[in-house]
Amino acid sequence: MRLKWWAEKNVEPLLEGCPAGRSEAGCLVSRNDPMHDSVPYLMNRLAGETDILHEYFVPIEQFTTFIDGLRRISLADHANLLNASVRVVHREDNFLTYAPDDRFAVVLYLNQTTDAAGTARMAMLTRDLIDLTAEVDGRFFLPYQLHYSGEQLRRSYPEIEHFFRAKDVYDPKHLLTNTFYEKYAPMVVKARE
Repeated sequence: MRLKWWAEKNVEPLLEGCPAGRSEAGCLVSRNDPMHDSVPYLMNRLAGETDILHEYFVPIEQFTTFIDGLRRISLADHANLLNASVRVVHREDNFLTYAPDDRFAVVLYLNQTTDAAGTARMAMLTRDLIDLTAEVDGRFFLPYQLHYSGEQLRRSYPEIEHFFRAKDVYDPKHLLTNTFYEKYAPMVVKARE
């Protein structure tokens, strides 16, 4: 691995000329810089509005069904969809995986107003899209806005109860917590007792 880094730093510049001309500093790029793209152009600076990312992981064979449902729900819920993209996500072997097998990830960039009505509309849209995702055996990225129900969480992530119980074993005094845990752990664990 060190040889690769050394070669990228010392050999690659010999093979590729510096496009910055005489400025050697203009050619110096750390390994992390290409991965850290500053995106101020994406920041919504309009008062009373914000932009939200959603991501849904759909089995490849259910993609068309999901997109048809997404179109129907987006129109019915009057979603202000700014952008959508699709990427391939390969199977991941971790406890709360959103890709238990190869999937298409559908990423939605949505705009909402920040008043109570806008928040309520986004909550409804989120729940509708999570229901659609579950209907096609998909999963959703656990969003920061906790608009989904405990049942929706359990349906998309059947292993969530084991996750919460394991957390209680390893952190019985709840030193590490967050709003996700505080809201959903009681719903999921008590629903099974």
